[in-house]
Amino acid sequence: MSARAATDRPRPAGRGVLPAGTGHLVRLALRRDRVLIAVWLTATAGIVLGGVAAAEATYPTPEARQERWEQLRTVPVFVLFQSRAFSAGAEALAAQQAFAAATMCAALGAVLLVVRGTRAEESSGRRELLAGAPLGRHADLAAALAVALASGAVLATVVAGGLLAAGLPAAGAVALALVTASAAWVGAGLAAVAVQFATGPGAAAALALGVFYAMHMVRGLGALAGGRALWLTWLVPNGWLENVRPFADERWWALAPVPVWVALAAAAALALADRRDLGSGLLPRRGGPVRAKRWLGSVPALVWRLDRASLLVWASAVAVTGLAVGYAGAGAMAEYADMPWVRAMAAELHVAPADTFFVYVVFAFVFPIAAQAVLTALRVREEERAGTGELLLAGPTGRTGWALAHAAAAAFTAPVVLLLVLGAAVGAGSGAGGGEVWAGVARFTALTLSLAPAVWVVVAVTVLAHGAVPRLCAAVGWSVLAVGILTEVAVKAGLVPEALFLLVSPFAHVNPYYQSVPAAHALLVALAAALTAAGVWALRRRDLPV
Repeated sequence: MSARAATDRPRPAGRGVLPAGTGHLVRLALRRDRVLIAVWLTATAGIVLGGVAAAEATYPTPEARQERWEQLRTVPVFVLFQSRAFSAGAEALAAQQAFAAATMCAALGAVLLVVRGTRAEESSGRRELLAGAPLGRHADLAAALAVALASGAVLATVVAGGLLAAGLPAAGAVALALVTASAAWVGAGLAAVAVQFATGPGAAAALALGVFYAMHMVRGLGALAGGRALWLTWLVPNGWLENVRPFADERWWALAPVPVWVALAAAAALALADRRDLGSGLLPRRGGPVRAKRWLGSVPALVWRLDRASLLVWASAVAVTGLAVGYAGAGAMAEYADMPWVRAMAAELHVAPADTFFVYVVFAFVFPIAAQAVLTALRVREEERAGTGELLLAGPTGRTGWALAHAAAAAFTAPVVLLLVLGAAVGAGSGAGGGEVWAGVARFTALTLSLAPAVWVVVAVTVLAHGAVPRLCAAVGWSVLAVGILTEVAVKAGLVPEALFLLVSPFAHVNPYYQSVPAAHALLVALAAALTAAGVWALRRRDLPV
């Protein structure tokens, strides 16, 4: 054999730095997830840039910055759920306020990218088909991690460039950009390990995000305790990122453990992948009963059976968080309700000073609950793509009943249950912190349920997109939610007028801070119903699957 022929021989899959075929899967992932990546990067960068760019407008005077500094030092709940502040400068205060939302959003996008590139491909059967091609055993995992890590680097470039263009100090801008990107890299490592344990894509994503949020709370508990307990913040990656201190005395060395974390997570994922079969997970799956229950003989019951595990996990997380918010907030508001800034915020929100913090937190929770509802609404598209929907429609089931069953589970049941749990948990926690339990439960449950119409509109748009443009329904659903988040950040920063926020975001009409029309809730319900009906009508008039 000639030397040229020997060099042209295909390289075995096990040799080389990356598994064979990784580059092809990277290009496939970039094409498949291009919309998700664009929406994720825009939303995350918008949270950071919008908050920090408006720092001077939010805290225009030294007195305002000092007042915010005192708030962060005296109200412990801000430290628990957001971050510590390390300087009274406007940029440092804005970075503190954006820390939690930016890191959560960055981790969310990275988790979705890794799960979609690995576990979702296995669950759909496409990974098994690709196994017939010259691909390495772990090419899908390597490609998913490469895309997520590279997207995190792009995120850091965008955030740093935007902050520098706004004229902010270079050191703080780069530090905050690296903190945001590091959150994405940590989330990617968590997802790589989670997909080895969980069998379903939703369960894998929930497991990774749940661990990330738990680490955020561990960081918060260590920062809240202070003193000798500050060592707890160094136990988790979220604490490392907080201790970077953007726009204060930056500690660059606090970022050093992040690449080690990613490398260890990737190594652990590869080792665990060798110990499971393709399409299965390391966590054992409980076998179902031999005979189905009578109540499972309908499409709505089947949809509930498919979605109940995810809903229970979300409800448990919301309940735990709500109890913590209620208990900690009750003590804080009892002590600080008479402060001038609390009374000013209460006047703007049209609530009692003692409820100011709770109203602020509850409205922040509507966005993750809306994200869960969008995920549930997109299940009907997953059923269509997997072919199970077509099999179901071959029986005595019409498209209208099939679509409405999924829409009802996502648009009506799931967010209402989570909002009800949130209100009850906050009220119960507030009562345990010194208030009246039943009065608090009734008051906060009424508040949380008033947010449901805004969530229904977001999900109804997703249902309409599934019927009209099924291939873009995921992009449309997440884009509507991203617009709601970004416009709220922009209007608070003074970048867009309030009228535009009221026009493009349903969340503006359920927030008492903004002057909406009196019949806003009824109009949102009617709009959600009309959009859902239009989506079902469009679904009946197109081919299936598309």
